[in-house]
Amino acid sequence: MISRVAVIIGLALGVTFIVGCEKREMHVKTVNVSASTIYCRFDPSCAVTITDSRTAPIPMQAGGTAVLHSRTFTGQPGTPASGLYGYEYRLDLERVNETMVEVDGVATKRRPCLLTFSLEFGPIVETLDYDGDGQAGDAIYVITSGGPGTIKLGAVHRWRNKLIVNFDTPVCVGPPGGDGHSSYSFGLVSAQPPTSIDATLKETAGLAAVPLKYEQLPRAAKLDHHPHYDVPALAPRISPTQEAG
Repeated sequence: MISRVAVIIGLALGVTFIVGCEKREMHVKTVNVSASTIYCRFDPSCAVTITDSRTAPIPMQAGGTAVLHSRTFTGQPGTPASGLYGYEYRLDLERVNETMVEVDGVATKRRPCLLTFSLEFGPIVETLDYDGDGQAGDAIYVITSGGPGTIKLGAVHRWRNKLIVNFDTPVCVGPPGGDGHSSYSFGLVSAQPPTSIDATLKETAGLAAVPLKYEQLPRAAKLDHHPHYDVPALAPRISPTQEAG
């Protein structure tokens, strides 16, 4: 009898743990938008005024300088985002080229790619309709027309206060004399004003570009310890109560 009770209690605790994890780890909804319409959610002129911006170098082993762009702006009175803070990010490897490295005495091409972007963001405002489909609840917009970039977002997750962005395909440096990749600009909204923190960017494994979508990568590749870089970026301030959550 005692053993049966122990089993039942164990099962109940296991279910509670799983439910708790599901509540903390959430898939974040993204929508594709055009540059000509998204900023109308923040300013009646449909052109936002940038209040702060960062262009931070990513110390990748490659020819040229990769950068992370981050910027903020505020929602103006009379707009859906009135009184809120917009945050926008883009990875830019357009002017970065592959290099040659020595591996076991053999000259080998190294063409690094970035696969994920993550930072402590805190609560996301999810009450807006970014793409104009009449349905509120959009969390992240991706500017796929009218702006720079070619790489879309893949799966995006939130774990407690951390936002984890996977790109649809890796963002790679270019061949010699060629153009590297850039992600599309993507943005989200917070009720909190900006501060400077470090975002973490992770490379794919190996020396060469990986021409696969994230969901097509072997499971082992997703779980390996990839090279990563901590890069300054703008993000919302997180209060002590939010940190505890």
